Amino acid sequence: MPTDINLTPTASIIEIVPQSQGQTLEKSQTISARTWGMASECRAAVLLVHGLGAHSGWYEAFGRRLKVKRFFALAYDQVGFGNRRNQPFMFKQQWLDDIKCAYQHLQDTVGDKPIFVMGNSMGALLALRATADIKPAGLVMFAPGFDGHPETFRLSYRARAIYKALFDPDCELSLPYTSDDITSDQNVRNWLNNDPQIRFMLPARMLLELLKLTQDVKSNNKKLDCPVMMFTSGKERIINNTVADVIFERLQAPKKQKHCFQEAFHDLMFDPALDELVEMVSAWMLEITQERHSALKQL
Repeated sequence: MPTDINLTPTASIIEIVPQSQGQTLEKSQTISARTWGMASECRAAVLLVHGLGAHSGWYEAFGRRLKVKRFFALAYDQVGFGNRRNQPFMFKQQWLDDIKCAYQHLQDTVGDKPIFVMGNSMGALLALRATADIKPAGLVMFAPGFDGHPETFRLSYRARAIYKALFDPDCELSLPYTSDDITSDQNVRNWLNNDPQIRFMLPARMLLELLKLTQDVKSNNKKLDCPVMMFTSGKERIINNTVADVIFERLQAPKKQKHCFQEAFHDLMFDPALDELVEMVSAWMLEITQERHSALKQL
């Protein structure tokens, strides 16, 4: 039976006000987000971080499935994307500030329940970079964007992006891939091609800041205090799986495991493997949550 990747909106729409800004923050500078599930009834919570060119709505099918498993999920729009497309972007630190603010909001919402952070593509890169600061119960990386696929992000493209970032940073460049590289599902491709919030033209400065972020992660050995799980796709044309494997092997964590869906395209949220993915992630979160409860009882 084929997986139904239904993207009809079911999420609750919220606005997160960064605490440091207080109540005087302009609405245009709040963090728009979507939630699935009931915070009061969940067994754990999940913070979802979207990828390059995407927005929180891309997690619809995944968030709905987490809700059924009694996980409360929150996905937010990063600055420069989705409902925040027109908010000024200057530095990668803004993305890192976003994830901290969203995590704090989720923590305030669910109290002492475990919070897992999950990022897709660029979102996985940000999630890994921020883990030391936010200290989640666990980290899940989907097709982590530690480096672009060499046949897609060619040297000529990278050189042009850097040149434009230095001399014409507001110049917008097209991403070197299409919806055909994101998913094999034609219905989802059609949905993406008609998505008014998709952003496949990005300012050169944004691409340079993303490059700086990838270099930062690749040049530093990462020691994590939480378990980590990585999922990759066998028919990948957007990120470099070889680099992802190298960085994953270098990670130091209490527990870590990885899995590759050999027939999947880049975005596992849009792949027929989605149901299997949710089962694996849910079982992993439940195991960690139970271990956490057992450890607390022994204190």
